[in-house]
Amino acid sequence: MRWKISIEGSDEITRGHRFELEIEKSLDDLATGNLGLSIEEGKAIMASLQLHIVEQQCALYVLFRRHCQACGGARPIKDYSTRTIRTVYGAVTVESPRLYPCRRCIPGVDFTITPVSELCPDRATAELMTLTAKLGALMPYRAAAEVLAEFLPGQTPTRHTTLRHRTLAVGKRLEEKEEQRMFFEQVDTKERRQRELPLPEDPEREFVLSIDTAHIPQIRGRETRSFEAVICHASRGGVGSDRGVLFAFSGTSRRRMRAEGLLALKRLGYEGKGDITVISDGEECLKRLKSVLPQPAKHILDWFHIAMKLRPIEQTAAWLARRLPADEQEEFLEDIAAVRWRLWNGQIDRAIDLIDRLFHDLKADEQGSTAIVSLRGGLLNLRIYMEQNRGSITNYGARYREGKRIASTAAEASVNNLVARRMVKKQQMRWSERGANLLLQVRVALANGDLAERLAYRPPVQPRQTIISPFVPLPLFQRAA
Repeated sequence: MRWKISIEGSDEITRGHRFELEIEKSLDDLATGNLGLSIEEGKAIMASLQLHIVEQQCALYVLFRRHCQACGGARPIKDYSTRTIRTVYGAVTVESPRLYPCRRCIPGVDFTITPVSELCPDRATAELMTLTAKLGALMPYRAAAEVLAEFLPGQTPTRHTTLRHRTLAVGKRLEEKEEQRMFFEQVDTKERRQRELPLPEDPEREFVLSIDTAHIPQIRGRETRSFEAVICHASRGGVGSDRGVLFAFSGTSRRRMRAEGLLALKRLGYEGKGDITVISDGEECLKRLKSVLPQPAKHILDWFHIAMKLRPIEQTAAWLARRLPADEQEEFLEDIAAVRWRLWNGQIDRAIDLIDRLFHDLKADEQGSTAIVSLRGGLLNLRIYMEQNRGSITNYGARYREGKRIASTAAEASVNNLVARRMVKKQQMRWSERGANLLLQVRVALANGDLAERLAYRPPVQPRQTIISPFVPLPLFQRAA
């Protein structure tokens, strides 16, 4: 059985094009269960089709670039060379001439232009760059190269370094696009409290930024073994609202944190109205985000980290209560439970007073007990933590009943998805700060689902401003005077 595939094409300048491709299938293939086209045959068909299409497109673009738009003449050709373009369906080698400028319009100039290099400056199509970046951001580079070689023609599985370079190149472009967006899409940070609408029960009124840090192992030979990366999940509304948007970058730059935070607010629809809340674990570098955002903004200490410090205290207290008399046991457990209740309801001063009283009462009963020493140490750490974040304690119970967010669980989950799965836990590697930042940009764009949109961003066209010189010449008689 023989199949013949015939394809015809036409363009605006040249005549029609036609090529044929034959595929042979035998009855022996049916006997072995090979029904239809195989992956290898599909690769051969797509590679042949891609070869003819790319050649004709490049030839047409060269003819277009040879035509001078000013005088209608033809630009002279200096020489011919070849250029290999990597596509999703294999590598294509095309003829690539170099052109001089038009001799009539620009005489005496010897620089040249290469039209084919203008089409693919990376020697790879944009689709291939994006596809390799997606796979390189989700799995190890070697595994991604093997997946590409398995399903696409002309992709060698051994050149994982090429896939890494393409992934980081896409990350660099994403970062450049974000910098342009930060510059042109600015948010007004002036306080607009007088223009607020009286809608205190509106769930969409609050913009929540849950922020956390991740520690990434650094390559050997540096001063530190790891460096920090900021991960933030910005959302609008309470628990159960839309998933929001993510942003991440290596380091803890206050300027970058402000620019990314303002851009995330704008993507969520912030227009100068609404409550802005920052939720973090109390780290000083993260608490700075509240002061650089549009006001009024407030910072809330993450309830999860408070509960994590209360849990060992409660477990140790439950173990000690078994060794106390029955009349003291109930009172002791009630005091421990009261610490959690007061913190849950935002009564920070009463909670600290109760912690101090428990701390001093346990000192009299210490008598070398390891459990009591551990309990006093936990109470001391909790008190220091509360004192450092006194201004960030809120009424968590009231916020919980209103359906608002009280913990940075969204940021914790984002740290696990963006960093732990690719860089730390499941794929233990060492990274440079620059490389990790570029890879984070790709992973964030994939998590937000706007990779193509970010790459296609173009800055708005700025109107030209006529500059008028302030110098006004004086008349002759005034200068003579």
